[in-house]
Amino acid sequence: MLSIIDRIERYIIYVLVFMLLISVLLGTIELGRAILAGIIAAPLFLVKTHTLFESFALFLVIVIGLELLKSIKSYLVHGSINPAFVIEVAIIALGNKLITLDLKSSPPEFLLGMASILLGLSITYFILKKAN
Repeated sequence: MLSIIDRIERYIIYVLVFMLLISVLLGTIELGRAILAGIIAAPLFLVKTHTLFESFALFLVIVIGLELLKSIKSYLVHGSINPAFVIEVAIIALGNKLITLDLKSSPPEFLLGMASILLGLSITYFILKKAN
């Protein structure tokens, strides 16, 4: 019975890897399209700030996808996920949020909460790296 569950789990992971690869590939194509469209539409090949922020956000989402892919590959090879990979993905996702955040409309409590989460993730990452 456990071997059946292990096989089904492995097939699900392969499907997830395939879907993640497609998502990262399509996201990369969309990022290239958005950058080219921003360059062509801008006067004298200058990109608007709004377009840059959207591009940075999409770029970081693609990096998150690649980190998730690395985690899943690690699971396939070693049978477990390295907690440091999960923390890396969380730090990148939080960084994405912070980079694209509108500071003028964000309440101070929200910013303090984000800073606390980032500090906690950073300490955890440091401890995990030192332990290895």
